Amino acid sequence: MPHYPFHERPDMLVFTCIHVLEEGAPVTTVCHHFDDNAWEFLCNCSHNDEDALVISIGELCGHDPSLALLCDLPVGGAAVRKSKAHAWEYGRIEGEKFYPAAESRMN
Repeated sequence: MPHYPFHERPDMLVFTCIHVLEEGAPVTTVCHHFDDNAWEFLCNCSHNDEDALVISIGELCGHDPSLALLCDLPVGGAAVRKSKAHAWEYGRIEGEKFYPAAESRMN
């Protein structure tokens, strides 16, 4: 595996969708949840429960190295982009706790 910048172990499991792993859709929305430290890496498609997949964060980063840019996304934070060609835009997950010290990362 190339450089792995996340603080989490590469074998930590994260959520993604069938569209990303099996259909090649780009990850366009990433959420790092506060309460359980869970990560979600989703595309722009509509999703239902049957679309959910679990994969290690290291394997997912191998699938899409551009996700390494999100290694310091704080808990309670989210990042979105229109496509792989667009830059990530950062914000907070509505209704979730957020560390005030991480506010500068969101601008």
